[in-house]
Amino acid sequence: MRARTRTLTGVLAAALVAAGCSPTTDGGGGGDEKTKTQTGSISYEAADNQGPAKAVDGATKGGTLTVMQVSDFEHLDPARNYVNRQQLTGGLLYRSLNGYKEDGSGKLLLVGDLATNPGKDVNSDCKVWEFTLRDGVKYEDGSPVTSKDVAYGIARSFAPSLNEGPHYIQQWLYPGGAYNAQYKGPYDGGKPAPDGVETPDDRTIRFTFPEAHCDMPYAAALPTSAPVPAAKDTRAQYDLRPFSSGPYRVKSYQRDVALELERNPHWDPKTDPLRNAYPDGFRITFGLEQAQIAERLVADAPADQASITWEDVPPAVLPRTTSGAVAERVVKGPTQYTWVLSINTQRVTDVNVRKALNYAVDKDAVLKAIGGQAAGTPATTLMSPTTAGWKKYDVFNAPLTGDKQKVQELLGGKSPSLVLAHVNTELRTQQAEALRKNLTDMGFKITMKSIEQSSYYDEIGRKNNPYDLYISGWGSDWPTGAAIIPPLYDGREIVAEGNNNLSYLDDPATSAEIDRVRKLSAAEQDAAWMELDEKIMRDLVPVVPCYYDAAYELRGSKVGNAFLSDAFGAMQVNNIFVKQ
Repeated sequence: MRARTRTLTGVLAAALVAAGCSPTTDGGGGGDEKTKTQTGSISYEAADNQGPAKAVDGATKGGTLTVMQVSDFEHLDPARNYVNRQQLTGGLLYRSLNGYKEDGSGKLLLVGDLATNPGKDVNSDCKVWEFTLRDGVKYEDGSPVTSKDVAYGIARSFAPSLNEGPHYIQQWLYPGGAYNAQYKGPYDGGKPAPDGVETPDDRTIRFTFPEAHCDMPYAAALPTSAPVPAAKDTRAQYDLRPFSSGPYRVKSYQRDVALELERNPHWDPKTDPLRNAYPDGFRITFGLEQAQIAERLVADAPADQASITWEDVPPAVLPRTTSGAVAERVVKGPTQYTWVLSINTQRVTDVNVRKALNYAVDKDAVLKAIGGQAAGTPATTLMSPTTAGWKKYDVFNAPLTGDKQKVQELLGGKSPSLVLAHVNTELRTQQAEALRKNLTDMGFKITMKSIEQSSYYDEIGRKNNPYDLYISGWGSDWPTGAAIIPPLYDGREIVAEGNNNLSYLDDPATSAEIDRVRKLSAAEQDAAWMELDEKIMRDLVPVVPCYYDAAYELRGSKVGNAFLSDAFGAMQVNNIFVKQ
């Protein structure tokens, strides 16, 4: 999901840039598009870091923009928010220390959001980072945002009950084990801030890490660094009403029905270099089938003309979107996600069975179930081609439709019984059924189990989950292997709940290699992550790489400046507007 060369003095140049979200439950789309060359940088230039955001040509202020979705969000709490569409919504409600400017051309610019710039490397060794908050940033009640609120937001992200979000900063503060093994947050008598986080005044927050982390400006763009005032912390209920530091606040939220956002009257555009906030409000609705949403947006009735969706167009509706006026309203293109069939290695312990699965999966059928070429392209690697240093390899060299002879050879006459979990949406159910039929034909016994989309990653992220296989998508939080391999394959980060290592791979040699690669120079790391990518697949086989994702979304005719976010792999909302 992101970029390349890191030189943290002035500008960090970056090729093959990408994002700041991570798992996704979306299907793909637009895989027939050529992969966009993405470029970006970290900018310390004053002009890039100052608000207000650059005006969009022809944009008008006002109106309500509707986002039609199949299912409700898992989490909006910034400590728990780790899915792309949730992060897009969260960015309307709260601001992180850093954020991304983008215009749809493939160019990303990482700048300060709450902070005046992307962070100061105090000693030029990437161990001590200091951020200065902007003057004049206020919450929805008019009170000022302070550095202590940022520190408290980070502190509460250590709480075992709020464990679903990004864990980079937490892991860097307490390296060498589970991110919250030593510090478990401020609740129930815990310290108000973790070791290594200081707030010498209301506008300054300083991070001191035991080891160098030159990627800190990227990590500071994640929701982890969003401010949460201690007095407004409702713990598990914060999901339902985060306290706004962004341009919008929660007006109402009826779970599984609709989330309505209205303007935060105390948001000052002069303090915000990222968001235009043109609409008066957003209405995010839940409960329609994917095909219903697509049909309504194709029809473009007056009531739906100011609507978008982050759901991809399903195969049945695709033919009606490829020409004429409807085609002009398609937002599509490759994203930074790789979709894999995760294998729970705690339960599927025989590496030959895991290898057999790699020869068995019909990647063509997996893609056709959700749109074929519009959904993406077949994958053979753990990391996406958008990752810096990516190189193609194929450990198994299996035909796209599978190799039954090789499967039978590896299984040695056995017929393993495996439980396949899937999201219960129409398209994901069809995809799982295609996979069930495919694996059954190859000699496996497959039982399907459906999970609500609004709790899917929570369920498969439990260490003791009862599933053997599940399809999952991951896009890196910045464009290097450092934001893919460690969170997904470092066994030391496995905890009881909220895991990103969904294959539950716990291999000491892999963990040791992660530590070694992290200590290499930036110029050496890219190739080393790619080598480790291949070694994990060759020796440990924790997943079946299925496809590199693409998006294929629709907008109504009265939606302006709708483009695919390179940072999130879905339609952006920071600079979108309703045509009057």
